[in-house]
Amino acid sequence: MIFSLIRFLSVIFLITFTCHYFLFFSWCRFFEIHGLVARRSLFLILFFLSITFILSSIVIHMSNNPLTRIYYLVSGTWMGLMSFLLFATAVVWIVKGGLWFLPHDLPVKRIIQGLSCFFYGLAIVYTGYCHYQFYKIKITLLVVPVQNLPQQWQGKKIVHLSDLHLGGAKHLAFLKKVVFLTNEQKADLILITGDLFDGATNFQERYVSDLNKFKAKHGTFFTSGNHEIYSGVEKSRKVISDSKVILLDNKAVVIEGLQILGVSYPELKDFSYFDFNDPNVFTKSLPTILLYHTPTSIKEKRKNLSVVQSSDYLAPDTFFSGTIKQNISLQLSGHTHAGQFFPFTWLTGKVFKGLHYGLHKIDDFYINISSGTGSWGPPLRSGYLSEIVVITLEKA
Repeated sequence: MIFSLIRFLSVIFLITFTCHYFLFFSWCRFFEIHGLVARRSLFLILFFLSITFILSSIVIHMSNNPLTRIYYLVSGTWMGLMSFLLFATAVVWIVKGGLWFLPHDLPVKRIIQGLSCFFYGLAIVYTGYCHYQFYKIKITLLVVPVQNLPQQWQGKKIVHLSDLHLGGAKHLAFLKKVVFLTNEQKADLILITGDLFDGATNFQERYVSDLNKFKAKHGTFFTSGNHEIYSGVEKSRKVISDSKVILLDNKAVVIEGLQILGVSYPELKDFSYFDFNDPNVFTKSLPTILLYHTPTSIKEKRKNLSVVQSSDYLAPDTFFSGTIKQNISLQLSGHTHAGQFFPFTWLTGKVFKGLHYGLHKIDDFYINISSGTGSWGPPLRSGYLSEIVVITLEKA
């Protein structure tokens, strides 16, 4: 586990350092920074910024308090701003290259510096706008037809929550708001599809009191996501077990003829998934709602975490053949956050082949992918707000 963590952090650092060095290289040329002291100072500042999000994640894991949360929030905001600065820098380089084809008596230096200030100013303003959007939560209303839906579930409401990421940029005040907005929906069932806790947190127990305030006729159910693995899956399971939230750890329950199945996110060790062939724990003939963190098909072979994550991030299985053949009626997922902000909203859509957000239908199978009730990393949102999804079931 330690080796995997070191390897993961090394890759992240290499990426962020490369991005920051590109900014250093570009700014030295755009603004003609030649002095040794000035260049060293700029390099050291950008070097620190390249590791600040990793540092803040470690610090908040060790001690979650107002000061460390502010540091985590600021470092995350910088990471978002950096992505916009990179985009602006690339545009300036393209313009700079284009100026070579224009008359050489143009004041190229002044043009480049003026454009740089303009685009960087836009990046800062847009970051502020995205940070403002970060605090909004919308209520999304859906109607989903389900084959063989029991009569007692006709017209009943299910609330789908996902990716709250408690313990990072989102804390108690956010959870209280989510509980209030969720309870206002007067749902029959509340289903949480992973990443309830942020991977940086180590203080999950402080959220139990507010988690116990969720109200639904048939209770609140939860299955784990990848961030429960990062923050400590056993500790997360214990916290959930100590609350009124019901943990579906590769388990199924039947409520008035409707089967709710929770398939946990794979752990570091090799794993085998839910045994669909065991009639004592799964009834294939029943209409079933699957809680599975990623908007991908269920894995049926034994694979370790690194293999699963590589496939989910680089080549996700969005055909859902493994899920559909188990007669699943509706799959609820999250994980993607719909990209949170541009250009990642576009990139996530490409990676997941359009199945990165919203309700989708494949024959009689439906899947809803939440944009996330909370957020991870940069505290920014654009295009896709955080959401609480309210699903009304009806008979197909």
